[in-house]
Amino acid sequence: MNMTSDPKNHNGNRYENIPRIITEIPGTRSRKILESQGKLETNTVVYPTSFPIAIRRADGSVIEDVDGNLFIDWFTGISVLNFGFSDIIRKAVKDQMDLIWHALEIPTEIRIEFLKAFRSSFPQEMRDYKTVFGISGADACETAINMAHTMSGKGAPTIAFEGAYHGISGGVIAATSGKKYKESFYGSGFDVIRVPYPYSVWDGTDVESIMRLLRKIMTDPESGYGTPDSLIVEPIQGEGGYIVPPSGFLRQLREFCDDYGIIMIVDEVQTGMGRTGKMWAFEWDSIAPDIVCSSKSVGGGIPMSVVYYRSEYDERLPTPFHMGTFRANPLAMAAGTALLKKIPDVLGDIRRRGEKLLDEFRDIRSEKIRDVRGRGFMIGIELSDGRDSPMDAKKVLSIKHDLLKNGLMMHTCGHYSNVFRYMGALNIPDELNARGLDIFRKSITAL
Repeated sequence: MNMTSDPKNHNGNRYENIPRIITEIPGTRSRKILESQGKLETNTVVYPTSFPIAIRRADGSVIEDVDGNLFIDWFTGISVLNFGFSDIIRKAVKDQMDLIWHALEIPTEIRIEFLKAFRSSFPQEMRDYKTVFGISGADACETAINMAHTMSGKGAPTIAFEGAYHGISGGVIAATSGKKYKESFYGSGFDVIRVPYPYSVWDGTDVESIMRLLRKIMTDPESGYGTPDSLIVEPIQGEGGYIVPPSGFLRQLREFCDDYGIIMIVDEVQTGMGRTGKMWAFEWDSIAPDIVCSSKSVGGGIPMSVVYYRSEYDERLPTPFHMGTFRANPLAMAAGTALLKKIPDVLGDIRRRGEKLLDEFRDIRSEKIRDVRGRGFMIGIELSDGRDSPMDAKKVLSIKHDLLKNGLMMHTCGHYSNVFRYMGALNIPDELNARGLDIFRKSITAL
């Protein structure tokens, strides 16, 4: 694949020249465009700090910058592109463009096709749920909490977890845990009760102590907490550090919610659409949430979110309940339908290949690697300065830049911004994974 001449050139080994770095990073053209962005756009943008290039185009799991450099994409727009820059998405969107690309809530054929495919992606016991559309993951999570409050008839607190990220707009900012998002200009959001998430690396919090705290909140009249009506949880924490809870954690949360009449909301914005080797990550614990939030890859890279909820709630929702001019864009639904049909074909491979990748990351010999964890194509590699403290975020950024200069786009997350996360496309070739691993291994061992 020689993207500088033809991104569809499949002659010979398609990936023999990937990655290919032919200029310094950033190159001359990239620097010029980055300078223009700085003059024209807010200086609060963050991703050019991590990836100081200007992108020209992309194909599959390869990104080309304006200077002709070719990068392996382990970034996928933060799990927005679970099938990469795929011809499957291109064709679905192009075909839909010939029909209609904006229709509000007036039904279209693609709307019904998406709704049926989305419902069919869930376990059998959840196939009578209803759907409401939105624009973003934050929109979906906020809508879900508002729905829970509508069901309870009061603005009761919502239980959320340390390390959680559910968006930073509107009321849902309260459920997100990061202090940097809690400055006054974001607003205060909902009333939230914060509890630990099972994270053994630095604080050793276990499931038993978390469940004991949750029951204390519900039963101790002197606990000082209000009585919550809902709980929102990520099956695997995303921005919190790709933290995988022990098996059965979600099942215990489900039992807790059932015991106390609490609505269980599962945030699948980053974990859903096959990312963990199941279509929905809550399936690993064989539960049925009351509400599921989906976004990111559900629209194949075109903004859309979906809230999927128990059908009995529908009888109590006011009309209108949730509004928005751009909700359920037909182009996003066309892309999402194509993905929902394709992803089941690769789930077994994602589980198998994910286990292999996990082993390969764990085989990297470096005292700077504190922990490797993950499920499917959602893997976190946590770095430390020795063994007793998280690696400094500035040092992590320098490693990220080193990876980029060697042709690998890989992003970070975590409580201390010290976790590299693998989130390659579900259809990324093994060859590109192998080359990406080699780049990552050399960069880490060079420390």
